[in-house]
Amino acid sequence: MIRVKAEIIISLLVLILLSSCGGKDASVSVEYWTHEDSSRRELETSLIERFEEENPDIDVVRIEYESAELLDMIVSAFAAGDGPDLFNLPSEEIPDLLTGGVLSEIDLKAAGYESEANLLDEYIDGAFDTVTTAEGIYGLPLEYTNWCLYINRNLFREAGLNPDNPPSTWEEVMAVSEILSERDGSVLIQRGFDFRYPYYLSFFVPMVMQLGGELFSPDGGAIYNDEAWEKALSFMKEWGPLGRNLGSPTYENARTLFNSEGIAMCLSGLYQESRLESQNPAFFSSGEWAVAPFPVFEDTVCDVSASPYFHYFMVNDSSDSPTKSAAWRLAAYFADHAEEYLSEIGLIMPLKRIMSSELLNDKPFASVFLSDLERSEEAYDGVHASSIQTLIGDAVESVMLRSVPPEKAVQALRSSIEMLLE
Repeated sequence: MIRVKAEIIISLLVLILLSSCGGKDASVSVEYWTHEDSSRRELETSLIERFEEENPDIDVVRIEYESAELLDMIVSAFAAGDGPDLFNLPSEEIPDLLTGGVLSEIDLKAAGYESEANLLDEYIDGAFDTVTTAEGIYGLPLEYTNWCLYINRNLFREAGLNPDNPPSTWEEVMAVSEILSERDGSVLIQRGFDFRYPYYLSFFVPMVMQLGGELFSPDGGAIYNDEAWEKALSFMKEWGPLGRNLGSPTYENARTLFNSEGIAMCLSGLYQESRLESQNPAFFSSGEWAVAPFPVFEDTVCDVSASPYFHYFMVNDSSDSPTKSAAWRLAAYFADHAEEYLSEIGLIMPLKRIMSSELLNDKPFASVFLSDLERSEEAYDGVHASSIQTLIGDAVESVMLRSVPPEKAVQALRSSIEMLLE
């Protein structure tokens, strides 16, 4: 009987030793949520396979959601106590999560850094501002993006326009779009250009700033310089279906149409080039597309371009310690392959070595994007940024789609933001 018990104990010890040496039962599983992107899917799938080969104790499950639904899915999952281990979001969608206490402080050792100073030294100034509190750093940058104006030279030429003289003002964008648009009676069937709805913090707030307005006044009040906001909203009203009928938030997004040559102009980032090369290689290689700076108003008082923004990798603080460590290791592994992100999908990580690299400078029209960065102000990413962006969208869409007078839209926007902040 004693011998039988001893054999059982020995067998159990052997099983424990085997499991501690990387057996399947001991592996850590990291659930990674991200937004849908076919180009990044291919790259990250490959990187994850390599990561798992180098880290046989870690399994990674990569799950995609549409960009518009990812935040809602993450918030709902956290509310249910079942959020992903690793995920990424744009800067304006992070502040509420940061103050909500659901994010894990970065595990410097797992990410491969000796100290916080070593981490910060590898990235450009300001790269961690959105994810930093007095307690520490809660994210690792995935992406640094600004938008410029893509143009289809063929469609310009076919409409009798000079593709070597793209519009530099919003008034010119409107005039050129009148020529480039096609209609069946009053029905708009092809646009010349349209905006990047619903990302109003990145394109519309800079338009307001060009006219002398700001999201917040110097004393902290919401909506500074009503006249600037009213003028920018009047432009959008004239642009929309109830004005000159040149575009609408209800139509298919312009950057997708651009790659199929279904629109002459759109706003997008450097990553658009890689998507164009993948989706329409003949057009990409034709030389019949170009990138121009973000337009300004004719009477601009502040020469600013589209507001750049970041995406960050973040880790769920509710995950157990081994999983959190593995998640940060994976995020850092992605960052270690920043050159592949840039060369294969045109995604810029804000690492100093990337921002000063020949790889970036050799990208078509990279100089336009880098020059526009010099005249930009980063998108608002403070408290309730995501909700404020939604409220700005409500104001813009109210004048475009429901004929709300711009002055009333401004008043309603101010009241809504102030109520939100209270």
